[in-house]
Amino acid sequence: MKFRKTIGLALCLSMVLGCLAGCGKEEQQEETAGTNEYPFKVEDLDGYVFTVADSNVNRWFPEEGSSDIGNAIINRVETVEKLFNCKIERIDFNGEEAARAAMAGAKYADIIVSPTYAMARYLLKSKALVDINTLEGLNLDAEYWTRWGDTSILKYHDKIYALGAPFACQHDEAFVIFFNKAIIEELNLESPYDLYARDEWTMSKLLEYCQAAKKDLNGDGVFDENDRYGFICGHMFDGPFVLYMGAGGKILRETEDGHFQFELNTKDAFRLVNQIKEILLPFENSYKNNGNLDQLEATNVFVNGQTLFYCYSRGRGMADAIYDMEDDFGIVPMPKGDKAGPDEYNCWVSHDAANMGIMANNPDIEKTIMITEALAYFSQEENEIEENEFLANKLRDDTARDIVQNINQYAMIDYAWVGWQLGENGAYNEGFNDMIWKVWDVAMSNNSQQIMATIQSVEKKVEISIQELEDVLNQRN
Repeated sequence: MKFRKTIGLALCLSMVLGCLAGCGKEEQQEETAGTNEYPFKVEDLDGYVFTVADSNVNRWFPEEGSSDIGNAIINRVETVEKLFNCKIERIDFNGEEAARAAMAGAKYADIIVSPTYAMARYLLKSKALVDINTLEGLNLDAEYWTRWGDTSILKYHDKIYALGAPFACQHDEAFVIFFNKAIIEELNLESPYDLYARDEWTMSKLLEYCQAAKKDLNGDGVFDENDRYGFICGHMFDGPFVLYMGAGGKILRETEDGHFQFELNTKDAFRLVNQIKEILLPFENSYKNNGNLDQLEATNVFVNGQTLFYCYSRGRGMADAIYDMEDDFGIVPMPKGDKAGPDEYNCWVSHDAANMGIMANNPDIEKTIMITEALAYFSQEENEIEENEFLANKLRDDTARDIVQNINQYAMIDYAWVGWQLGENGAYNEGFNDMIWKVWDVAMSNNSQQIMATIQSVEKKVEISIQELEDVLNQRN
């Protein structure tokens, strides 16, 4: 009898201990889940292959040991692979293949990273992109997204078709103005830094300084490519538009109900274009650059001291020669409009800037979101390294460092550049294309033309193109 009681007590004790152990295990699991060290969901994805369509291999698989940034990128990829038990692979982005996959209802890749123009040209029209704003699990308000990622380039009304991602940072694609400090001192002009600090860095000041900079360097009495002027843009096409948008000018203005108004046909726009024409007057206020120079040649015009100002982004290496130039230089945002409000500066983000989009035909969307969020989070290290190296090694004063570090606050784009890409069969849209090149011709090539008559000649075409753009953005057939 005593033996049976002992067995019974032992069984009871075993059950109690087992219950307590089970409860403790569940509590431990709940505690572990509740105190996840990462601000995103983590799951074992059982070897899932996450495909990135991006033609830039160094954004994902740089050579090991090539640089501190490269090592951080390798660490980002390997950490995410280990954390989720997944495999990250990269394919070159092919817009036509992506569009065909979308039309067929097939998955092409988990995410796409491509320039803005390619994203618009191939994927918007084929309805290939999901509205990122509808996806749960992407914490776009997190500091690592807002600091290193989004500039809302392809954000329309309440929709986000693509955006800058921390692993495809756009900060180096915002247009800025480089200035030559030696020429500023020679001409006894107030530093653009001081003008910016007082919120007086305006288009009128830019014009005034360009006029002051003109100098017959070789003393032959003829102003040509051998002399000095005020302004040059790093690309022959961009100058009129980055100045126009920097000054607050709009080609298309989005209304509260998601429609677009054409604003290049207003008196304020005409006045601004005429001011830009004066700034860009070749071999007068500007060094001639309407197709006669390639991008590196334009950069070297500034490096060699033949212009006071150079306008371009610091992306893709086009401005690199400036960092080793003999004369000292500084950086300020694009000048604002003469009537602009406080701190109302605008720096166009090049349509060559990388954007991230998520394909609509994706049966694995939850896995895609989890991995994408983790990649964004673990991109912070590489971005901090890149920024710190650039600020410390390329720039020469703290004011420039502060401006570059915070330039994203002024980042912008005009939807005319998206609409421009939406022609048939990969061509440019006719109305936007005609309008853009006519503006360029007035400002850069045929300065005697009147902007009002030029815009009026294409206005009806532009209105048709605006409707086509709205149809695409609203996913209407």
